[in-house]
Amino acid sequence: MIEYTYKQAEDLQAALQQLFEIVTMLRSPEGCPWDREQTTKTVATSLMDETYEYLDAINANDTQGASEEIGDVMLNVMLLLEIHKEHNDFDIVGSINGVCEKLVRRHPHVFSTEHAENSTQVLDLWNKIKVEVEGKKASTDDFFSRVPKSLPPLEMANEIQKKIQKVGFDWPGIQGVVDKVKEELQEVVEANSSLDRCQADVELEIGDLLFSVVNLARYLHISPSVALHRSNRKVQKRFNEVARLCKAREITLSGENLAQMDGIWDEVKKTEKL
Repeated sequence: MIEYTYKQAEDLQAALQQLFEIVTMLRSPEGCPWDREQTTKTVATSLMDETYEYLDAINANDTQGASEEIGDVMLNVMLLLEIHKEHNDFDIVGSINGVCEKLVRRHPHVFSTEHAENSTQVLDLWNKIKVEVEGKKASTDDFFSRVPKSLPPLEMANEIQKKIQKVGFDWPGIQGVVDKVKEELQEVVEANSSLDRCQADVELEIGDLLFSVVNLARYLHISPSVALHRSNRKVQKRFNEVARLCKAREITLSGENLAQMDGIWDEVKKTEKL
């Protein structure tokens, strides 16, 4: 047992320090078995989950929920710092110092004499410093070497397209992007209806369609991951209401009652709009 009395912190520095101290105690030999078992990989996965829960709260305009979820995000960040400290991977204070130094270095329009009138000029400065000052250049034989290989496919597609766009290889207008989505959809239909239909070919065409939709999202300055996350939540909420109404009306959820379920789906959609 660890003797500890929680005291409410009065400022940010004290609050962060207390959270880190609690995490350290939980990871100690006298602490929690579950917390001691966590690794950087498991905590990083949890960090992503908590970030999406924070995003849910933001989308729902739930400020109380956002407050709780961002605390969970900080918890996982502190866990990662503690695990790296335990393993002597690097100096965690040095890591935080490094990002502070980098922020100052990459904002010469704020902390020095450079000028940036808009976000486009800011990004140009940012990327110039990354390449010319920090030496973060792509490999000579792999243009995408700076794109993290562990990204999920949707985020990977988005990053690939952003890299290509930075060197000017992009559609001159949105209509070209829309036409490309339509073209890829037609190729999916053709591959699926072909007399010598090949599942691998259909799979590849579906991939091309998804890639083109991600490109459309990028062109519209929309995160495809966030957009899909919101759609997933919307469908879950809507179908839960369909299931509730079906139960109330004694309609079994099955293909035999598809017409009735479809009608209730439309009913729920109209209610949402109202």
